[in-house]
Amino acid sequence: MTRMTDYASSSPDHTPIENRQKSAAGVEYAHTQWLRVWTIIFAGIVAALHIGKAPIAVPLLRQDLGLSLAFASWIIGAYAIVGAVAGLPAGILISFVGARRSLVIGLLLIGAASCAGALATSGPTLLVTRVLEGAGFLMVAIAAPMLLRMLTAAKDRDAVFGWWAIYFTAGSVIAMLAGPLVARFGWQSLWYTTGLLSLAYSVVAWFAAPLAPKAALSGERALQDFGKIMRAPGTILLALAFGFYSLQYHALSGLLPSLLVERLEVSIAEAGGISAASIVASGLGAVTAGFLLRQGVPLWAIIASAFSFMGLVTFGIFQASMPLFGVAALGIASLGATGFVPASIYAAAPKFAPDSAMLALTVGCLVQASHLGHVLGPSALGALVEHFGWSGAPALFGTIACAGVAVALGIRRLLRAR
Repeated sequence: MTRMTDYASSSPDHTPIENRQKSAAGVEYAHTQWLRVWTIIFAGIVAALHIGKAPIAVPLLRQDLGLSLAFASWIIGAYAIVGAVAGLPAGILISFVGARRSLVIGLLLIGAASCAGALATSGPTLLVTRVLEGAGFLMVAIAAPMLLRMLTAAKDRDAVFGWWAIYFTAGSVIAMLAGPLVARFGWQSLWYTTGLLSLAYSVVAWFAAPLAPKAALSGERALQDFGKIMRAPGTILLALAFGFYSLQYHALSGLLPSLLVERLEVSIAEAGGISAASIVASGLGAVTAGFLLRQGVPLWAIIASAFSFMGLVTFGIFQASMPLFGVAALGIASLGATGFVPASIYAAAPKFAPDSAMLALTVGCLVQASHLGHVLGPSALGALVEHFGWSGAPALFGTIACAGVAVALGIRRLLRAR
């Protein structure tokens, strides 16, 4: 086991030794290192910019590279597909490499792939670079929560993970707002700008992140840990909750503009504004969840309430007679309420992991479930609406709500059993 003095000499932080604690995962601090916490959260936001840049650039990509709409959708969805396939394997890899190294490598990979993508002259080449960006994003998404846990005192963790949960939303919204300005000089300028930003931020992350030692895992040990994760009821329940949340979030946020334009005949600009407001509401919900957890509201109650509210208001959102104001207000409220879920899950992940050394695998499992929901949500809702019209949409969201409440009750039983 590495001595505390070793950490003091190799970490860029100079906090006195008596203010530090040590765990199996690396260094933990008795007092939250807020500046470094925010630096890690911003690493997630920088990575998420690359998710939001693709939808903005689709018209330019189709014009410049001659892409079909179907192929352009693969450019957008590459991130989610990588996460849906490789979440758990990435968790195992990060256990070998270490969280600090993984965060920096992830940012470097995203940045290099984005700059390389700007040189693409064909759709397949651009798609390959997007897959590489997705791999880098996955490393950041798994490594950052591990580092935040080490930098945060126990009393502040619920609040910190509430803020961490907005990284995806914040990055996407910033890209949606700033992307069109940068893309005026061509989609390549957007790729170069976000790529260079990621490369530069990797240097900041290297100095801000605490030293997280590699796990001494053999291949046999990795397989054993994988088996433990698959048999851990807490991890499975959290992953299911994250997956159901992601299904709802991406289905509603992805197709809400279409509902507004097709049924209520609003302009694309108005629909975009309402959608952006709903995404911001989701981020505010995540921050609120951190506050509720700190006030002692049970995890299961937060998750159950969020899914129940979502299931009820969905009937109003897709009601044919509902006016524009009602649809907009209920859509924003629905995504705001379910924003409670990811923050609560991230805060609970360290407690539900089989042991602290398996936190990377636990987070990898959660990220994989989230990306599966990202892939399946819009397509499931789109297929349902195509066959039954918008009035058939509540069937999907009602099913998700019931499943989410059932998972929350499972978490309650598990906590009581402990």
